[in-house]
Amino acid sequence: MSGNPQAVKRPSLAQHFDAPDGHLGHFGWLCGYSADAAFLNDAQERFTGQTHARRAAGGRVALAMMLDPGNPLITVVDVPGLIHLPVRSGLVRPFHLLHAKVALLGFRHQEDASRWRVRLIVSTGNWTRQTLEDCLDLVWSIDVDSDSLAAGDDDTKTACADVRTAWRMIERLMPHFDARIFSAIGGALPGESAHADGQLRQWIAQCEQAAGRARPRFIDNWDKPLLTQLPALAERATGGAACNRLAMGSGFFESVPDKAGGAPPSLLKIIAELQRAGRITANCQIDVFVNPDACQAVASSVTALAEHGVTVRSAHAPEAVFGKAANERRLLHAKFLFAANERGNSNACTSAWLYLGSGNLTKPGFLSSAKPGGGNLEAGVVFATDQLQWEARRGVPPEQVVGNVLPVHRGESIETDQALTPGADMPERPDECVAAPVAWLTWCNADASGPARLRPSEPMDGLSQMNVLDSAGAPCVRRADAFVWPGDRPRQVEVRWVDAAGSGSATVPVLDEFGRVAATPLTSLDVDEIWWQLASFPMAPDDDVPDRFGEGFDPALAVPPGVATADGRTYPIRQMMELVENIAQRQTAIDAADWPAWCSRLEQTLARAADSAGVTAFAELKLNPLSPLRAAPFRPVFAETGDCVAGARYEAALTTIEQAWGVDTLPPLGSTR
Repeated sequence: MSGNPQAVKRPSLAQHFDAPDGHLGHFGWLCGYSADAAFLNDAQERFTGQTHARRAAGGRVALAMMLDPGNPLITVVDVPGLIHLPVRSGLVRPFHLLHAKVALLGFRHQEDASRWRVRLIVSTGNWTRQTLEDCLDLVWSIDVDSDSLAAGDDDTKTACADVRTAWRMIERLMPHFDARIFSAIGGALPGESAHADGQLRQWIAQCEQAAGRARPRFIDNWDKPLLTQLPALAERATGGAACNRLAMGSGFFESVPDKAGGAPPSLLKIIAELQRAGRITANCQIDVFVNPDACQAVASSVTALAEHGVTVRSAHAPEAVFGKAANERRLLHAKFLFAANERGNSNACTSAWLYLGSGNLTKPGFLSSAKPGGGNLEAGVVFATDQLQWEARRGVPPEQVVGNVLPVHRGESIETDQALTPGADMPERPDECVAAPVAWLTWCNADASGPARLRPSEPMDGLSQMNVLDSAGAPCVRRADAFVWPGDRPRQVEVRWVDAAGSGSATVPVLDEFGRVAATPLTSLDVDEIWWQLASFPMAPDDDVPDRFGEGFDPALAVPPGVATADGRTYPIRQMMELVENIAQRQTAIDAADWPAWCSRLEQTLARAADSAGVTAFAELKLNPLSPLRAAPFRPVFAETGDCVAGARYEAALTTIEQAWGVDTLPPLGSTR
């Protein structure tokens, strides 16, 4: 960052995933053209507040992502807590490229489950480390808070309309991607991930209702080109004034002009449409901002553009934002249109509006609707930009100077084609992330029915042309219902198949008996350690508590289970009864919205104490220490019996724990034998 004391502090794209104060990242959906693990791990840690290792141990999906299929698969092992959904094969894809870069994130309040916040992010940049380090990109975001819905003011309604429109775009995209994994972690007894996704959808539904007839700023090109929609949104944002200044920027332009020496036709069509609609004046001063080393057709069109009143300039990386060396390494990737009025006696950018989004200023990006082999799927936002100033002057906050907000300037222009280089065109990419015949495999421990095995998400009789490869790359032995796995449970496996389209291969996650996705092995806990895993609910267990995950655990300082403490006594039975009492006290105060997640946490945590001294002590007494937790006074009102969904989920969790402890057939505490 700049050493300038007036440096403008702006959040990076990754920082837009930070949870608001008092909230936790709950669940979110992303779509985009490309992404990488470095960016996504940063974003995930900000969103969930959990480290890589903690997310890997939890096995809970918090973000679902749909990318253009040309992007290689990013596995759950690469980014724990994120599921990259592959594109479904055999369907007609309704767009040329998936290029829209949108995220909808749900945050829940840490203490009050009825309070939430939904955040919409629209980016010009990809979900990559390159965006953070090398590019000039723009991002826009809005939050809708549950507390603000009742007020029903115009700003809240507009924000809700933006969320509604963005969600409809994402929902329309979902059927083209393989989301079968959510049926694995959902179903009749929802897991934490499926439940969190359901809660996000409920929050969005509340936004949809609160929006009423408000009109959104968010746009996509599912049905109409961005250019067709732009004039009306610009008019709505500013009240209809025609602007005398227009700045245009794009990461890519057209490859070659229609005729040698001619101006790129898409740029001219955008200008003509804005003039026709009265959004810019006939003598509007127009600047096009480019990467001098990669501007495609603009590189041979400087003179032709000048004949149409268009000046070409290099994109500007503001020193106040990026520091003095910014221009040496930051390349324009942002796609934007900024229009405003400039008056000779004023420094204010009046009647100003801004488009930013994924759509490059090209035919497939801006002039076309989404369609196979033609238009990309694009998204953006058009909004008024208040309080911007043309120049830095005394008394003007640096964050209000237009050159510190956008990569624009009014300095030196490019006068000849010789100063520019076309660079590479938008690369064509083959599909790399395509759905396999199975979406996941479930781990089954060796038992009386057979050896350790992986049960596929689909029936075995339909998988005759698919193999699961072991760690040495050899096909696993097939059984009637599963693939035999020679070793410890893997987190993910490679599958290969042959179908009508040819041969394919993919990496698919492995789910354990608790439905954890590609999770690291669960280690055993003693009874006195269990409560520390539960006390922080709904937040993740504190990383500072030694829980034998490998984080913060020092074997030299730990007291082994059943070993006498410094005062020479052990209290396994007393510890167990205190644990049951603590669980009962905690769970009777849990909100109904958090109940499925609590049941999952309880099940996974207590099962890890099967070999503890406390469990052994009760097994020797031939008593079930968990039996009090089935009593109505130890349960919340909404889950007092097994006749309701919440009660059935709870009783199923208790049964799983009792079976893991080997006490399921023992009489309850207080019984007479």
